[in-house]
Amino acid sequence: MLNAVFFPFSEMYINHVKSSEKYDMKIQHYHDAYEIYLQADGERYLFLDDICYTLKQGDLVILKPFDIHYMESRDIDFYERYVLNFSSDMLSGILTKTETDILFDNIKSCVFHLNDEQFTLILDYFKKIDAFSNRIGLLSEKLALSSVFQLVSVIKDLSKNAEIITSQNTPSEIVTAIDYINNHYKEDINLDIITEVVHISKYHFSRLFHKATGATFLQYLYNVRLVNVHSLLAETNLNLNEIAIRTGFSSSAHLSRIFKQVYNVSPQKFRRMLKEKSKKQ
Repeated sequence: MLNAVFFPFSEMYINHVKSSEKYDMKIQHYHDAYEIYLQADGERYLFLDDICYTLKQGDLVILKPFDIHYMESRDIDFYERYVLNFSSDMLSGILTKTETDILFDNIKSCVFHLNDEQFTLILDYFKKIDAFSNRIGLLSEKLALSSVFQLVSVIKDLSKNAEIITSQNTPSEIVTAIDYINNHYKEDINLDIITEVVHISKYHFSRLFHKATGATFLQYLYNVRLVNVHSLLAETNLNLNEIAIRTGFSSSAHLSRIFKQVYNVSPQKFRRMLKEKSKKQ
């Protein structure tokens, strides 16, 4: 497991990775910002909304705030990708609220493939944003934001006529299992219960589940629970016992142990960190 399930972005964030090593994000995570992901080379696997996508060169991913997802490498280690995270509010310096609302109206989470000309165009925008973001000064900041605005505008137009990539044969048993977990994570569910729901053996299910998601059943269950733990820590004043009950953990001690394995920090300290961050904003 990685050390986070939630990544807040108070500023624009762009990241370019060109790697010959596997980097597997085996824990679901989400952001409070938009994410635009470009597969520049190689292959990666994206798990989003119960579907496993094989991302290849020229594939573009649009994620809205709070979309739960994760990525991993599988057969091919080498890959190159760009990731841009930003909130719509960041464009307030160059757009009015009405203009911002129009820009982001009807933008949906999706995965689609770019042709060669489109890929070159989008890649150029990512490179510009990356270059401007690494410079210091107000002008560079405005140029970066302007490039983000142009990128979003172009992608919005392209997505209207793009061929949206859909399900890639995720076994129906796995889709059913994931749907069950997402709706029953508060309950005391285990591998025996899940395999009864999907009517296959534990061995066969475990093999299919790991192949489709890159995670074990228990890892996925904990991921779903931890996403909800985070929300309750951030948005309520519930104590750990109450949060444990609401998220399916057997006790506050069990919750704390799993939470610390993932975050490397206790739930109590994590809540304090969130409150301190909120005061500074």
